[in-house]
Amino acid sequence: MERSLHACSLLTNHSPLTTMLRSMTGYGSGRAEDGNFAVAVSLKSINHRFLDLQFRLPSEFAFFEPKARSLMRERLLRGHVEVTASLERGESNELRLDRKVLAAYLAACQKVREEFGVATELDLVALLRVPGVVESESAVSEEELGRLETILEQAFLDAIKKLNEMRETEGRALALDLETRLKRLDELGQRVNDLAPSAVGAFHERLESRIRELMKEPELDASRMAQEVALLTVRSDVAEELTRFRSHVRQAQHLLKEEKEIGKKLDFLLQEMNREVNTLLSKTTDVPVIGMAIGESAIEMKVEIEKLREQAQNIE
Repeated sequence: MERSLHACSLLTNHSPLTTMLRSMTGYGSGRAEDGNFAVAVSLKSINHRFLDLQFRLPSEFAFFEPKARSLMRERLLRGHVEVTASLERGESNELRLDRKVLAAYLAACQKVREEFGVATELDLVALLRVPGVVESESAVSEEELGRLETILEQAFLDAIKKLNEMRETEGRALALDLETRLKRLDELGQRVNDLAPSAVGAFHERLESRIRELMKEPELDASRMAQEVALLTVRSDVAEELTRFRSHVRQAQHLLKEEKEIGKKLDFLLQEMNREVNTLLSKTTDVPVIGMAIGESAIEMKVEIEKLREQAQNIE
C-alpha cells in the first residue's frame, strides 16, 4: 500500500498511462428526492474473487433489490460490495390504524374468551403491536411505489458511478506500480540473460568433473553415464526458462492495457513467472561465483513477483 500511495503521488510527474485498471476497494454514495420523500444509497467495496453483493435494505425497498443487483452486475466485475440504503420522509411521523385488521383480531380474541372461558382483559398496547394493525404514516403506499422506484434507480446509479470513480483513481496508482515492477522484472531477466553465457563454462566444468567420477567406477554402466550426461546437459541450459519468463513479462505488460478480468489473468501469469524463476534457481545454486550472481537476480525476481501478486489481488 505504501508503494501504491507513493505511485499515486507520482502520477502528475509522468506521461498519461494507457492502462485503465480498477481497484476493488472503494466507496460511493447516491441520493435522490421526489416530493416529500428521499432515498440515500451507499456502497462499500473490498477485495473478493468474484462479485459478491450484500444488501441491507429497509423493508420498503425489498421490491427493488433484483433491479439493484442487475444494475450493479452490469457495471461491476469483482469485489465484495456492502449495500445500504435508507428512506427519509418529510411528513409527520403519525400512526395509521388498519381498522379491518384490528376488528379481525378483536373478533378472534372474543371467540377465544367465549370458547375457553378466558376472563383476562385485553392488552390494547400488545394488540397494537401486532404486525399490520398499526403502520407509520411514513410507510410507502402502493401509489408511491413508482416514484420510489425511479429515485432509487437514480440513487443507485449515482452511487455506482462514484464507487467506480474512486476505484479507477486507485487503479491508476496500481497501474503505475505494476508497470514499474514489470519493467524491473524485464531488466532482471535481461541481466540473467547476459550472465547466462558466462555460466556455460562452469556448467561444462561440472559436467567434465562428473564424467571423470563415473569413469573411475570399476564397472561403468553406459546407460547410466548417458543419463547423467543428459541430466547435466539439461540442467546447464537456462535459455528456455529465461525465454518463457520474459515472454510472461511481455504478456503481463500487454495485459495491463486490457479492460476486463485483468486481476485473474495477471495472477496466473505471475504464478508462471514464479515457476520459471524457481527452476532457474534450482539449476544455478551449485554453480560457483556466476551462479551466485544469477541467484541474486532470481531472488530479486521472486520478491518483485510476490509484491505484484499482492497488488494483483486488488485489481477488478
